[in-house]
Amino acid sequence: MRKYILLTMVMLLALSGVVAACAPAAPTEPEAECTLKVGMVSDIGGVDDASFNQNTWEGLVMAEDQLGVCSQFIESQAQADYEKNITEFAEQGYDMIITVGFLLGDATAKMAEQYPDVSFGIVDFAYAPGIPNVQGIVFASDEAAFLSGYLGAYWAHTQDPDDPQCGYVAGMQIPTVEIFVAGHDAGIKYYNEQHGANVQWKGVYVGDFEAPDEGKIQGESLIDEGVDVIYGIGGKTGNGGLTAAKERGVWGVGVDVDQYFTLPNEKDILITSTMKRLDNAVFGTVESLLEGEFAGGSVYLGTLENAGVGMAPYHDFEDQIPAEIVQELNEIAMKLIEGSIDTGWEG
Repeated sequence: MRKYILLTMVMLLALSGVVAACAPAAPTEPEAECTLKVGMVSDIGGVDDASFNQNTWEGLVMAEDQLGVCSQFIESQAQADYEKNITEFAEQGYDMIITVGFLLGDATAKMAEQYPDVSFGIVDFAYAPGIPNVQGIVFASDEAAFLSGYLGAYWAHTQDPDDPQCGYVAGMQIPTVEIFVAGHDAGIKYYNEQHGANVQWKGVYVGDFEAPDEGKIQGESLIDEGVDVIYGIGGKTGNGGLTAAKERGVWGVGVDVDQYFTLPNEKDILITSTMKRLDNAVFGTVESLLEGEFAGGSVYLGTLENAGVGMAPYHDFEDQIPAEIVQELNEIAMKLIEGSIDTGWEG
């Protein structure tokens, strides 16, 4: 019974994040009465990317509602903006600055040294050794991607038994994207081993998180090569791959958040999404500062075990995923937690 409960909990992570159904609210200027002032510096994808920038902002909206925090965001238009945007918040006396994405690692480290009295949290980056006023926020995305890769392989195998194929459309080839690809591919390989199948997989890195048109082109190319399930990884670029899946009549798997809610046009082709609970992680980081327990110099790691990552519900496909596959996914989740399955990630 514990196994069945586990995957149910992993999948129902999304239900507590229904706020993701809406685009980020327009930020308001911090008020005079604030428990804390927290600023967010986005990556170039922007807070409306239906993915990790948006979900991070939703964590700060939660902090506003529940903790009395005043928050604001600045959208970076280019990598050259990172230091300038961080500096703007620091000079305005913000208590905490949340930076979003692997690419902000260098800028965050530099600015944290210049502003040692400001607390920082950075999503998708960890420092070794740690920086005293910075908490890294990272995720074992390979664990959740392994599960969705396994499920995608099952789906491709049943829908196209003669030539089942899965494919991914990814943004930039950096570790926080590569970890999804590694888990996804390992999950497909494991499905083949367990079922004597021959599901193939392939994919492409576009090199940009803000290129939905190119993502769509690459998705169409993969579909022309026979791919049955598209995994969109990497902001608006990955979303473009899912648009191709919708228009060409194949299926998709979302990423970062439950994209059934954030991509309404594509929701009916999404079997599931690989989720990172950035909102909860960011909320917890802000709360720790408010309570005097901020863990600067340390790293938060979201895993299947602590519900920091997981698979979204199947939504429209709920009745089409057989009980035996759900059972297999439960058992795989347990083995991933125990460490008895290798996800293929070596980062």
